[in-house]
Amino acid sequence: MEKNRFWELLAKVKSGEATPEEQLDLSQHLSAHPGDLDLVRQIDACWELPMPAASAPATDEIETIWDSFRNKIADQTPVDGLPASVKKGRRMIKYAVAIAAVLIPIVGIYLWRALQAPVPPAPPQKNIVSTKNGSKSKIELPDGTQVWLNVGSRINYDENYGKKNRELTLIGEAYFDVARDAARPFILHTGKMDVKVLGTVFNVKAYPGDATTEAALIRGSIEVSFPGRPQESMILKPHDKIAIANKETNIAKDIARRTCATWKESPAIIVSSIQYEPVSSAIIETSWVNNKLIFRSKTFDELARDIERWFNVSIEVKDTSILSKKFTGTFSNESITDALDALSLTYPFHYKLNRNNNTVVID
Repeated sequence: MEKNRFWELLAKVKSGEATPEEQLDLSQHLSAHPGDLDLVRQIDACWELPMPAASAPATDEIETIWDSFRNKIADQTPVDGLPASVKKGRRMIKYAVAIAAVLIPIVGIYLWRALQAPVPPAPPQKNIVSTKNGSKSKIELPDGTQVWLNVGSRINYDENYGKKNRELTLIGEAYFDVARDAARPFILHTGKMDVKVLGTVFNVKAYPGDATTEAALIRGSIEVSFPGRPQESMILKPHDKIAIANKETNIAKDIARRTCATWKESPAIIVSSIQYEPVSSAIIETSWVNNKLIFRSKTFDELARDIERWFNVSIEVKDTSILSKKFTGTFSNESITDALDALSLTYPFHYKLNRNNNTVVID
């Protein structure tokens, strides 16, 4: 088979225009000429090279390269009557042109495919609202839901919130007054529980490192489910409280005992009622919204975390015997020294406050 015929068949096959007979002719030729088969494989390898749209050469660059190639061909085109060596060069140029006839359409189609490939949609933009230790915040979400963020807390939701969904994630503690929207349920995600509502008022406490993750229902109803256990869920009624042990600890079991709650294993779930402060009848679980830290029979191990977040300090306990001692009280406008002095009246201890780095050492 003449070389010109070979390139013609190859061009037709690559462009999808070859007849069955022409495809057979090319196949038989390649079987008899392994060298040409290697060339075809190299062309196929070029075709398979990945080329993202962002890295494709610009149109001006392609035109410049092609013009340079044409000029080189024009400069080297031999005339009749020249020696055989020059005529051989002429044949090589013909082959080069034939190769270009095959490769340029292929590369052109490939570049067109790369440039026309759909650009994957950008992920929805995240909105993040956070508070530092020692500070609280109140915000209104796009759907009208009111959110109070306790100290050291964070919520995030994407730009579709209130349009396609009403889902958000909480780390820390927040009080929600959810705007009613039956078409788009409000779904709150934490590490240990998911809360689904239509319109209600509730509080969720989900601080990393705490013994439990808690949800307290004030008004309406909520459905609580557990990540990885879709077949299990619970419906809470007003004044119900649910706490899930972040890990099975004596602290979590102690909470269950002192609140006369139900203890359920795997996962460890505490079901009880919200608590009220005897004098003011304030709801203890949501008292922080009114700038009060109310605690009843809390071990110092639990209370220390609340104090750290509330007063924006770091507590180091050298006398570990205090960790199991229980405390009851209320803080509102006290300073950190006022709070520690008051606690030391219940169980005597000494402390040192380093105001340079907000560190409290208890010994």
